Amino acid sequence: MPLRGKKGATAVAIAVMGGLLAIPGAVRAGSAALEGTPVGQADGPTQGQPTPQALEQTHPPVPGQPTAPVAPPAAVAPGTAKAAGRVPEQRRTGALPAVWPRPQSAAPAGAGIRLGAEAVFVRPAAADPYALDLVRTVLRTAGVRTLHEVEPDAPLPAGGTVVRAQGPDAERALHALGAASARDLPTGGYRLAIGKEGGRDTVALVGTGADGLFHAAQTLRQLAAGAPALPGVVVRDWPATAVRGTTEGFYGEPWTREQRLAHLDFMGRTKQNRYLYAPGDDPYRGALWRDPYPTDQQEDFRAVAARAAANHVTFAWAVAPGQTMCLSSAADRQALLAKLDRMWDLGVRAFQLQFQDVSYTEWQCGSDPDHYGRGPEAAARAHADLAGVVASHLALRHPGAAPLSLMPTEFYQDGSTPYRDALARALDPRVEVAWTGVSVVPRTITGLELAGAREVFGHPLVTMDNYPVNDYAPGRLFSGPYIGREPAMAGGSAALLTNAMQQAAVSRIPLFTAADFAWNPRAYQAWASWDAALDELAGGDARAREGLLALAGNTASSVLGAQESAYLQPLLDGFWAARERADAATPAGLKAQDLAADRLRAAFTVMREVRERLRGPADGTLAEEAGPWLDRVAGYGAAGELAVDMLRAQSHGDAATSAGARTAFGQARRKLDADAATVVGKGVLGPFLARAAREANAWRAPVGPGATGKPGGSGAAGGPGGTSPSGTPHR
Repeated sequence: MPLRGKKGATAVAIAVMGGLLAIPGAVRAGSAALEGTPVGQADGPTQGQPTPQALEQTHPPVPGQPTAPVAPPAAVAPGTAKAAGRVPEQRRTGALPAVWPRPQSAAPAGAGIRLGAEAVFVRPAAADPYALDLVRTVLRTAGVRTLHEVEPDAPLPAGGTVVRAQGPDAERALHALGAASARDLPTGGYRLAIGKEGGRDTVALVGTGADGLFHAAQTLRQLAAGAPALPGVVVRDWPATAVRGTTEGFYGEPWTREQRLAHLDFMGRTKQNRYLYAPGDDPYRGALWRDPYPTDQQEDFRAVAARAAANHVTFAWAVAPGQTMCLSSAADRQALLAKLDRMWDLGVRAFQLQFQDVSYTEWQCGSDPDHYGRGPEAAARAHADLAGVVASHLALRHPGAAPLSLMPTEFYQDGSTPYRDALARALDPRVEVAWTGVSVVPRTITGLELAGAREVFGHPLVTMDNYPVNDYAPGRLFSGPYIGREPAMAGGSAALLTNAMQQAAVSRIPLFTAADFAWNPRAYQAWASWDAALDELAGGDARAREGLLALAGNTASSVLGAQESAYLQPLLDGFWAARERADAATPAGLKAQDLAADRLRAAFTVMREVRERLRGPADGTLAEEAGPWLDRVAGYGAAGELAVDMLRAQSHGDAATSAGARTAFGQARRKLDADAATVVGKGVLGPFLARAAREANAWRAPVGPGATGKPGGSGAAGGPGGTSPSGTPHR
């Protein structure tokens, strides 16, 4: 939902002030996606390892209460493995490939298989066509050139891996491969097994509900990333949160058609199933809600609806008529229903009524206070009345629509109020209530808070989390992972929607982690998921991956918390520690300083090159939308390189090199000062440069053969005779 409004401004300011002034210390995280469990031997599980069937028996599916992972992942600092050049656990030989969102259960099951140039696809003609198309794409991408397609129970061609999707024959193959039926899983769940069945390499996928097979195919896509080899595995999986997705709800320039289409593809890959269109500056869902959209925007909506369907995403549309509507007017009600019908014809399949910015006292026409009265209880009755009319219309005219949701005027307050109590009494039981937690942008959302809100409203809750949206802080990107939310919040919400930034491609980093949380919150490891989000956006480009770490790592803090520049902190600490060693001036100490300087300088070089490195991700759109932040990251990178060069030269007693670096360093810092409104590396990069300036200013140039220079005096590089860089801290 948009954050700019009469009732939200003060709360937003309080939330931002309280959150951004209290950034926590180091955050730890897990690193394995499928736990890095070694693949079993050809003839079954190794000694002491449970069979897939036994594993399933110990973890019965309980909707909303996901099972624990097979083995807990090891803890690592965010970005550490990638920054140090180590291979994360799940990518080592003998480990299961990474799958995101993290499955509820995944167990090695014997030897893997190899896809050749030929395969047999056994699928019912009535199965989900989008899932079947995805399986075909996965197989062809993995190297299959000849794909035979047959109906279940038909004779099989003699050669090639057999892939069975949906239906009794796929269920039988699951059983033969050590997996049970998928029929005990919640809707959207699936079972997948890979191994040998009847002496033949086999893949079996069975899903529940309309989305399950599609989710299974998305998991197969990731397991096949190492093709032609596929691991022997049994996966048993389902979403802990029934509805998971994204709100486009910020103020500012709405996304383009191309951005929305790309985001819907991303949502399909991350198993999200709801996209809510609610831009704050779209007049046709606000002041001009009565009017149809222009023809070109109608075509945009049709394209979005088609792409949403292909990705198993429900396209939702929010309308905010409260500022210009007579709620008691039969004509206005009919006009609203007609607008909803037009949106249905454009492909919308879910709706939300929004009243967050309306006043209890400023009715839009004289008949409303005559009809409902005045004050918060009267407003609640009016809002409930209109919601009941819309819910009845949808049930009669569009029975396939998802449940209507209502964003009330009091969407973030805590506890019972006259407005909330009246709304709970009057609201149609078919209507869900939207809330944002106990704040407009809450630092945390707990299960207890959700339970309290659900008790007050007496209806299912749609949690509309205002992260990572940044329209209230236009100088910031919020690229850190989704944190501060308890698992019970996800399982207890009828839907969990996170509000994107205007920067669509950058938003995919935190939204990837939110999707991972919503799918399996009890196994969620925020920084491991964040690392995977960078991998996904980089698309296999190692240089782009390093650039994304530089951008996202230096824009990770937010109201939610998260450590800024966490991947850099060990390098910064190591650099200062090497300079402070007792033997820093000895050959061994200088060698240690040079090693630490080389490591830190390499990270600053990546920062300086960040714009060039990020020309490719998101079809080139990321570099454009994140331009000001990329420029600032690059500026800090250039200044950081110069700081390292300057201090290293001083350690070696090289006054001439130090003087040149100090002059350029001062210029780089002044350039950064000129754009303080764009924030990166908050509380980390600026203080590093300030300390470098102080240490450079305190250095005394060498005065004799073999001298190394000492702090405290004046000379060619340290005092009045040199160029002194500014010591002003940066943001």
